[in-house]
Amino acid sequence: MNTLQLNVTAREATGRSSARKVRGEDRIPAVIYGLGDSRLCSINRKEFERLRKDALGNASLVELQEEGGATALTLIKEVQRHAISRQFLHVDFQEVDKDREFTTTIPIVLIGESIGVKQNDGILQHQTLEVSVKCKPADLPSQYEVDTSELDLGDSVSVKDLALASGVTILNDPNQSIVTCSGSAQGRADADLAEVDEGAEEEGAEAGDEPAGES
Repeated sequence: MNTLQLNVTAREATGRSSARKVRGEDRIPAVIYGLGDSRLCSINRKEFERLRKDALGNASLVELQEEGGATALTLIKEVQRHAISRQFLHVDFQEVDKDREFTTTIPIVLIGESIGVKQNDGILQHQTLEVSVKCKPADLPSQYEVDTSELDLGDSVSVKDLALASGVTILNDPNQSIVTCSGSAQGRADADLAEVDEGAEEEGAEAGDEPAGES
């Protein structure tokens, strides 16, 4: 289980003006929900940006340190950002019970260099980037690694091929494809070129079949 920590400050006021005031203090409005009553809070912008970098590419739980010494084990459920400036506008934290199962997603990371790519000019297609899982917080994997080293042309890896972690149930279809090694880069380029040439020939033929205009 990958657990990160973040300090939060309670807030009571709601509405746009209150949210703008919070952001003006270099903080981000947030809410904690999931177990019992939801509660409003704010988080330091720079601390949250560092946390996001630390969590990049991994499934992580965030332990929120609340005022008065209370803590809450949470997932980052939703992050709102400004469409242009990409400034963080709001964060939703979903609280989870350390003794109860919950559902979340785990990223899939490809490692190794495929035989099909290295020796046979193939192309890897990463088709499933994450899987849904059900587990208790202590059993949460940070990520699933898929070694592509032995993949040759025509080979693939499916959800059922993932290494099973104790206490974790993967909810995706077992036959769902994660990554395939198919075709070849040169073969696809040649096929695309042939299609373009064929299209040009057909256009030329159609132009030649047009009846001559009246004089």
